[in-house]
Amino acid sequence: MSHVTRCVARLVSCLFAPSSLCSLAVFALWLVVVAFAPLQVSAADTQEDQQKMAQEYMKLMAPNENHAYFNDLVGKWDVKTTAWMAPGQESVASQSSCEASVILGGRFLVMKFAGTIFGQPFEGLEIVGYDNLKKKYVTFWIDNQSTGFYLTEGTRDTLTRVETETGDWPDPMTGKSIKIRSITKFVSKDEYVYELYMTPPGAKEFKSLENRSTRRK
Repeated sequence: MSHVTRCVARLVSCLFAPSSLCSLAVFALWLVVVAFAPLQVSAADTQEDQQKMAQEYMKLMAPNENHAYFNDLVGKWDVKTTAWMAPGQESVASQSSCEASVILGGRFLVMKFAGTIFGQPFEGLEIVGYDNLKKKYVTFWIDNQSTGFYLTEGTRDTLTRVETETGDWPDPMTGKSIKIRSITKFVSKDEYVYELYMTPPGAKEFKSLENRSTRRK
C-alpha cells in the first residue's frame, strides 16, 4: 500500500469520528494527500519517460540493415585510380590496394588504402558509418598527403545500390572550402566504382577522381 493510499484510508475513517481532534487529523491528512499525490504521479511519469528514453537510446545505438551493407565491402581490393587536377587536363592513372573490415560490432567500415598517386607513395584511411540519428551515411577520410580531415555525408538507394554523399572540403590551393559530391555504385558483388566531383568557387563541377575497385581473388 502506498503512502497516499494509507493516508486516504485514515482520512476516510476519521470522517466518521466525532472528535475535534480527528477533525484536525482530517485536515492534516488532506494536506498530505494533496501534497504527495502529484509527486507520485510525477515519479511514475518520470520512470515511464526514462524507460522510453532508454528504449530509444538502445535503438539508436544498435546496428541495423543500413550497417549490414558494409559487409559487401569487406575484403581485399585492387584499386585503379584515374585523377584529374583540373577541368580539361589529362588524367593521371595509378594503382593501389585496399583492405576493408568492419569494427565495433559492425557499426563502422574501415578501409585502408596503400599505393602510389602522382608518383608518390600513398596511404589513406577511410571510416564509413551510418548515423541512426541523422539517418545518413557519414564518411571520414585522412591520408599521408594532407593534415586535413575530410567529411562527407549522404544517403544510399537500396534499389540501385548507389550511395551519394556531399560535403565541404578544405582546398589547400585557395585556403577556402570546396564543394564535394561523391557517388559509389556497384557493378557487381566483386566490383564497385567510386567517383568524386568538385565544384571550385565560381566554377562548374568537374570529375576529379575515379576509383575502380575489383575484389582480389
